Amino acid sequence: MKSVVLVVDDNEINRLNLKLLLKDGYEVLEAGDLAQAEEQLAAHRVDLVVLDLALPPEPDNPDIGMRYLEQLHEDNPDVPVVVVTGHEQRKLAVRAKRAGAIGFFGKPFDPDEVRAAIDAAMEARARQVREQELARLAEGQGGRELLGESPAMQALRAMMAQVAGAPSTVLIRGETGSGKELVARLLHAASPRAEGPFIAINCAALDERRLESDMFGHEKGAFPGASRRKLGWLERASGGTLFLDEVAALPAGVQGKLLRVLEHGTFSRLGGDAELATDVRLICSSRKPLERLVEEGAFRDDLYYLINVVRIDVPPLREHAEDIPLLARHVLARKALLCNKAVEDFSDEAMEQLMRYAWPGNVRELENVIERAVVLADGPRIERIPALEGPGGRARPEDLLQDWLDRLPEEGVNAERLLDEVERRLVLTALKRNGQVKVRAGRWLGFGERAKDKMRYLCDKYGIQPGETES
Repeated sequence: MKSVVLVVDDNEINRLNLKLLLKDGYEVLEAGDLAQAEEQLAAHRVDLVVLDLALPPEPDNPDIGMRYLEQLHEDNPDVPVVVVTGHEQRKLAVRAKRAGAIGFFGKPFDPDEVRAAIDAAMEARARQVREQELARLAEGQGGRELLGESPAMQALRAMMAQVAGAPSTVLIRGETGSGKELVARLLHAASPRAEGPFIAINCAALDERRLESDMFGHEKGAFPGASRRKLGWLERASGGTLFLDEVAALPAGVQGKLLRVLEHGTFSRLGGDAELATDVRLICSSRKPLERLVEEGAFRDDLYYLINVVRIDVPPLREHAEDIPLLARHVLARKALLCNKAVEDFSDEAMEQLMRYAWPGNVRELENVIERAVVLADGPRIERIPALEGPGGRARPEDLLQDWLDRLPEEGVNAERLLDEVERRLVLTALKRNGQVKVRAGRWLGFGERAKDKMRYLCDKYGIQPGETES
């Protein structure tokens, strides 16, 4: 269906010329005065208005057209307007844009200029519609909630509901791409601080000087290049929430100053002596095990205890794979809108690919893979997902295990011996992938706080010495 353009111009020849210029790409309606324009707007769906500012009863007074432009913008804010001006009136274009016009072209008409202005206005409008629809989808289908009905996601939401209203600091643990920042934002939105600011910082993305300056602020002349006073995150986030993503990357000096903030609620800007108070709720996240960094002396133990008052673990996608169909279809709807593609669903084969993949990059990787599939799709369904084919399309461990079990001999097996051999090989693989360090290997196997003792037991059980590899 063609987009509809309403041409408002009292000159019949001008209207005819514009209609001829636009007839191939648009349906064109005409209005010779403001009353006719209102009738057309009331009777038809109009996607864009082309408005000549020289309108009766005073065609030499552009204020009439300008006032109508303002009225159009107020009454029909979703309908873009392109204005037409004479050469001597080009300066009115700036004023018209302030009044709501999205573009302009001059008289006499230059066909290329006319089409460029109208096409650009239509593209801008299409982007706006897609953004609004994306916002609507995000609001209603997961942009402000965690999708998933699995036990893992239900437990996560229950934990968040308990924590949101408390003033306590929170440590969010989870793998890259699992949704740690979304959890932090939702905690803020459900807290008494929801009307205050939410500031999110990736600590791993900044060097020590920049990180310290940005967090605490600085006074003029505090260091070369500090030409004026700068407020830091602790001041800007006061009354709200400060989210420190990848807090493990904080340098030692910044860790000490942050400890002071948590203990006393005060800090000083770089280059300043004044004690400043801040009222922020601190939420931190880390994909690295802070306990190990504390053991290694890379992270202060006293700071660790203060930021780990409440801990929330965000499960990796592979641990709630039953949510993949719901998540995938939600992502598909957003990406199809973003890419302006009429892709509505997945084939059974494509969904099977999504279900079998291990998702080391979690939900973030799921979004990227689906966006790529949408861009390459040439029909209403995603038939298959090339990104998950070949060596990169790793299956989940439980799927690989099932494939192996399906190939066991019909006459049966010695279960006890087989289970011991699986366990032994898992221990060897874990050690190999983690530099022969038992504690790291144990955490890789999911033993958590029991990693050290559990790995010692397993290595003794199977006579494994660090450095031994599978033949």
